[in-house]
Amino acid sequence: MVNILRKRDVTVIEFGREYDCLDESNLGKTAQQLIEVAKHADPPLVVFDLTCTKAFGSYFIQFLIRTWKLVKKRNGRLVLSGLDDPCLNVLRRSKIDSLWERFETIDLAVDALLEDQAT
Repeated sequence: MVNILRKRDVTVIEFGREYDCLDESNLGKTAQQLIEVAKHADPPLVVFDLTCTKAFGSYFIQFLIRTWKLVKKRNGRLVLSGLDDPCLNVLRRSKIDSLWERFETIDLAVDALLEDQAT
């Protein structure tokens, strides 16, 4: 299950245990809905919580970039939380790891987004 949460004015998209591998067959049905959630987040501050995710490939990377661009277009920010080393290595090999800030937990991500917004 994908949970969509609001934490102190930040939209959190939390990928559950059944999303341990984010590929087209697993994410395809919900990708457009999640893009719409991020596209309309107000304020445009979004956290993707990947704590339960152990693998992803090109489909998820395309989804992530598309979502990030939609949020960024509205002067917002998208960050990642709970990203494990194998997934981070996929982003590094793709040379896109620097596009998103990464945090160990949702709470740290939310705090950073709200702190930056206040300044």
